[in-house]
Amino acid sequence: MLQHIHQLSFTEPEQLLIGSHDGVYATGMQAGTVTLLGDVAFDAMGMTAQGSTVLVSGHPGANNHDAFAGPHIGLVRHTPEAGWEAVSLSGSTDFHILQSTPADPNLVIGVPSDRPVLLRSTNAGSTWAEGSPLNARDLSIDSVDPTLLAATTPDGVLVSHDAGTTFEPLAGAPLLFLIAADPTRAGGLVGIDQQGALWLGSAEADASWATAGTVTGAAAALTVNGNGVIAVADDSGVATTSDGGKSWAVLVPAA
Repeated sequence: MLQHIHQLSFTEPEQLLIGSHDGVYATGMQAGTVTLLGDVAFDAMGMTAQGSTVLVSGHPGANNHDAFAGPHIGLVRHTPEAGWEAVSLSGSTDFHILQSTPADPNLVIGVPSDRPVLLRSTNAGSTWAEGSPLNARDLSIDSVDPTLLAATTPDGVLVSHDAGTTFEPLAGAPLLFLIAADPTRAGGLVGIDQQGALWLGSAEADASWATAGTVTGAAAALTVNGNGVIAVADDSGVATTSDGGKSWAVLVPAA
């Protein structure tokens, strides 16, 4: 069973990646076994996937300091062809948030653990530039419009229409803890608040938001696939819903 799940990301509709304290694991959409990606155990904090390419940040594991630089591994990449390899910022940066979008495979955004600022790469993580100051708990990029970002902050949901150069409050949005883009709806967003309520809404100002069920206990990660299946890491483990939160199926039970 997995400890301390930090991030979830779909590589494809039928495969879910789980970023945890013990490494990145892959699982299908039916309850069963999980597989350690690349056979390397490490603390995967931030994670995002572009098809079969997986981008991760975090810390080396106790037994693999020769595999990744420490104390922060920067940005590392896993592909089926090359396995794990360093990309940038080795030894210096720990992204607790990483996001990408199929609308622009070269765009990667992240928030490092050591300072409240958005970092943006337009060359798949090779180099980075600072965007807006941002004290975010979670972040999303729209699956169609790569300039449309949404972030959860202590002051409410913020949106950016210029890929993170500036942010403004999203009028009408509930106070959310986690957020993810919903690829099945234009500008669609899915969120979870501190009380565990699941919300469906939009990045459009004053859009209608509706509660759509609750998660089990405290949620740690959230993602949505191209078919609208929502995956959550919460006190039950890793669970999915395909009916907007009315019912849940546990893929990986809690430890």
